[in-house]
Amino acid sequence: MYKIVVDHNPSQSDNEVVKEGLIRSYEAQFGERDKEFSIFLKSDSGKVVGGIQAMFDSEAIYIEALWIEENLRKQGYGKKLLATAEREAIENGCRFSLVDTWDFQAEKFYLKNGYEKIGELANYWHGHSKLFLRKKLQSSEFHFSPAESSQISLIHRWLQQDHIKEWIHGIGLQNTLNGLENFFHGESNATYWIAYHKDTPFAFLITSPERPDATTLDLFICDLNYLGKGLAAPMIREFLTSQFPNVKKVLIDPEATNNRAIHVYQKAGFKIIGEFIASWHPVPHYQMELYMEDLLNPKKEIGA
Repeated sequence: MYKIVVDHNPSQSDNEVVKEGLIRSYEAQFGERDKEFSIFLKSDSGKVVGGIQAMFDSEAIYIEALWIEENLRKQGYGKKLLATAEREAIENGCRFSLVDTWDFQAEKFYLKNGYEKIGELANYWHGHSKLFLRKKLQSSEFHFSPAESSQISLIHRWLQQDHIKEWIHGIGLQNTLNGLENFFHGESNATYWIAYHKDTPFAFLITSPERPDATTLDLFICDLNYLGKGLAAPMIREFLTSQFPNVKKVLIDPEATNNRAIHVYQKAGFKIIGEFIASWHPVPHYQMELYMEDLLNPKKEIGA
């Protein structure tokens, strides 16, 4: 005979029996066992101040929990944790990342990081909706992470190089450096990114929301070893499709005489739509735009 027992203080061993039984049934069905892992954000003293708990199989990673201490939020740590989890998933062959959240929690965060809403349980709990989101993961030689304060000296060295100083100087340079400091203090709408080729940092990117449906982009190939290698246009496409698939368009404004940059942007899919005199550097600049729909669903190869 068997009996039903309600236990308000269950032992870990009893819980593990139920959990392990369910896992074994999945294993029998799919021939594999989900693998659990965690990623932590720690202080110098080793205190855990944030992290991700996740599991993955050969198809997808599921983000079970993402948490950061209140005083450390809006400083880019969530993006970094999520990007680290996604890279771990890609290295283990996953094609998708899955997460669920509440309508009052992190929907905007995940949408900004390339997730799409695939389901909703309306009025699921206390009048709130449960949301389900998914992101297609792409194995790539490039990856992108928000800049860290420990990289500020690297960024300063990059911006002092002749091939970069030619195009960013004076007020424009000072605005960039001030914005970078604000970003590290969680006081900026802009995001400052480092692009990596495999594990080598080689480019510096800046994005900023421009109206609800658009973002601005500025970027520099900083490592001299990566100049003239034909990597800029594919890097831009990979960056935009992985980080901004949900915006309508992307705007960029190179100097009209910066022929190399204009050529790269056109290869990436941008089109010139106007010309203006910039307040930060009173010379002609082109206004260029790219519609993400054209990048995500090209009718023909961009730049061909």
